[in-house]
Amino acid sequence: MGRSEPESAPLHMTHHSFARCWQAAVAVAILAVAGTANSADAPPLLSPDQMNGSEIQLALQKLNVLGRVLYIAAHPDDENTNLMAFWANGSLYDAAYLSITRGDGGQNLIGPELGERLGVIRTEELIDARRIDHASQFFTRAIDFGFSKTADETMHIWGHDKILDAVV
Repeated sequence: MGRSEPESAPLHMTHHSFARCWQAAVAVAILAVAGTANSADAPPLLSPDQMNGSEIQLALQKLNVLGRVLYIAAHPDDENTNLMAFWANGSLYDAAYLSITRGDGGQNLIGPELGERLGVIRTEELIDARRIDHASQFFTRAIDFGFSKTADETMHIWGHDKILDAVV
């Protein structure tokens, strides 16, 4: 009772120091959520220094949402970017697209690149799309061998169990 409380210093926080504190709080929150999953399975996270204000706000909003969705398709151009954006931004789900191939067996109507070079271009296109729609991007090691007439033919070439293992 005889003890007096120290006077509290007036709070003078500049915009810069407030922003840094806020970014640090977001980083701690993101890392805490990320730490609950297996780090080998989790996609790399952006640090608050690499995120703009709207991305930080989206990350904060997603902290209270437990939904998670994985969109799986055979080729890079089989994705539905509107659906990915809806899940990642509208529903605030942890959304990802798994492209079984990188599109290296496709056709290229706008340039000379084919095969592996075309696969590199399509891979970069998907990674850029995920930066825009805020979903994650994954690939398997399956080779895009070109046009297939049946699912049985595709599974024979890829190996059913090998692809199933890669997806699961």
